[in-house]
Parts: sequence; C-alpha cells; structure tokens
Amino acid sequence: MKIAAVYSIKGGVGKTASAINLAHCAANSGLRVLLWDLDPQAAATFYVRTKPKLKGGVEKLISGKQDMSRVIRSTDYQNLDVLPAEFSYRNLDHILEEEKRTRLRKVLKPVRDDYDLVILDCPPSISSLSEQVFASADTLLVPIIPTVLSLRTLEQLNAYLAEIDLDVPVWPFFTLVDRRKTLHKDVMESLKQDYPLQLSGFIPYSSVVERMGIERKPIGTFSRNSSPAVSYRSLWQEIGQRLSLLKEPTVASAPAAAKAAEAESTVTAPQGAATGKASAKGEATSKPAAKPASKEASSKPAAKPAGKAASSKKAPSTDKKPASKDSASKDASKDSSKSASKSAAKGKKKGGNLGD
Repeated sequence: MKIAAVYSIKGGVGKTASAINLAHCAANSGLRVLLWDLDPQAAATFYVRTKPKLKGGVEKLISGKQDMSRVIRSTDYQNLDVLPAEFSYRNLDHILEEEKRTRLRKVLKPVRDDYDLVILDCPPSISSLSEQVFASADTLLVPIIPTVLSLRTLEQLNAYLAEIDLDVPVWPFFTLVDRRKTLHKDVMESLKQDYPLQLSGFIPYSSVVERMGIERKPIGTFSRNSSPAVSYRSLWQEIGQRLSLLKEPTVASAPAAAKAAEAESTVTAPQGAATGKASAKGEATSKPAAKPASKEASSKPAAKPAGKAASSKKAPSTDKKPASKDSASKDASKDSSKSASKSAAKGKKKGGNLGD
C-alpha cells in the first residue's frame, strides 16, 4: 500500500480539488483507493457526498480503539472509499503531540491489505499533524500556483524537511495555470531547473474546477473532455508510474492529454488530416504541396486579362463597331431634336393665332 499526501503550506492552491480528482483517476485505473480527509473543514468529504461524521471521534481513531472498517465509508464511485473528516479534527495537533511520527501509518495498518493507494488531503499548516504526514507518506504531492509567493512556500517546505531531518520525496506540480500570462510561463520554466522531481503535468485555470462545489463530483464525471479532466488523468498516469502502481504507457495507451491535443489539431486543421491520409497510402510527401501549384498554372487567372488585351490589338475593327453604333445613335438623336424644335416653333405660331 502506497501513501500519497496532497499537501501545501499555502491555502487556495487547489489542494482538495487535486486530492479528489487524483483519487478518482486512480480508482478508474483499477486500483483500490482510500481518500482520507484530514482537514477539519471536511471539504473532500463534502465533495464525495459523505456526512462529516466520525463514530467515536478522531481521538479513538488515533488511539486505535476504533475499528477502521466502521468509520470508512464507500462512495458513489467504484474502487474509491473515504475516511471522512469532521470538526473534531481540529484537535489532531494536540492529540498527536505525544505520539511518534509514524502514528498515522500505524493507524492505517489494519487496512493495509484492502487498498493499493491512500491519498491524504491535508490542511494547509506546519504542525504536529504535518510532521506525521511527512513521516508516513511515500511522497508529498505539492500543488503550487505559478507565482512568486507560492514558490516561496515550496522553499519553506523543503527547508523545514531538512530541519526536522525527514527525507520524503517532494513532487510539486502547477495548478490554476494561465498560459496567457508571461509570469506564469516564466515561473514554470524556472522551477524545472531547481526541482528535478517536478511533475511535468499541470492543471489549467478553468471554471470547471470551481463547478465541483456545485456538482459535488470529480471533474471527470460531469466534464470528462474538459482541459482540467484531461490534465488530471495525465497527471495521475505520471504519479502512478513513479509510485510503481501503473505500468509504463504503451503506444496503444497514450496519455489522455496527447490524445486530446491530437483530436484538437485534427478538427482545426482538416487539410493536415488529409495530408496524413495521403502519406499513409504511400504517396510522396511533396505531392500535396505540388497540387495547388498545378491548379494555379492550369487556371492562369492573371493570363485572361492579357489575352483580351492582345485580341483587341489584333482586331481593331471590333473596337470601332461599337463606336460607329454610338455615333449613329448620336446623329439620330440630333435629327430628332431638330425636328422636334421645328415642330415646337410651328406650334408656337399656331398657338399665337389662336390666342389672338
């Protein structure tokens, strides 16, 4: 059984959302997953539609007097169970002060054979509880926003781990990423140099993540093809492989993020898809580019005006005919106007006699 703690000193970085969605992705991959909500706010418990109630309270659970099977609850999702939190978890720091660092792992010992993975949703603090988490977890999954202050908390975490002499792997990953912001891109690039264990996957900023509070479901259940859902699936693949819980991906089972990118490129560039089909049939790659050129040569849109000009020079009589018709019509109009004026003059004379 592996234990992965989603932890951050800083709040508001998408910690609980990441714990829920990673647990759901792990369960969908066929693993037996237990989500342990350690936050007295019980946000993770709320997301999976479980009552924030713990029989006997958290003190009995930590002391070992409470049977784990009686407090673990099933969820609406196959292979995913939850150990709910309640407001009594605010006393965890006081309860764990006199306990050894590995007490949390011992609490989970009775269900060690029942689950492949335990994901801990931790409150944002450095305390006795966080020390227990550091000593019990196989890895710390640290969500960070690509800002200077968020990076500072990551440095503080690593300094604290060195101070208390705990060597637990720290795997940071970015959340709430806006690729349009230059600052976000610069911060993400700088972290690669300082933290080689950084996870390559990141979660983009999206209102879909905020909808989790309304839907009370993992993103993959109500918006499966959204960017955050695809990103969480890709991120879990990377985490699962590092924890040796998943096999290395094959060509047939490419990461979901790559599939989404390929589908998007197909929709936005249908000509590229047609080119791919032509190359698959064995045609030369230069042929698709040559066809438009041949069409232009056959159509010769610029040659038609030149042809008309040339024909007009060779047969000037064709140009004169319209001119002769025009002149004839002009002469006819002149004659008609003269006759009209004469008749008008006669009319005046006759009219004058009548008027007199």
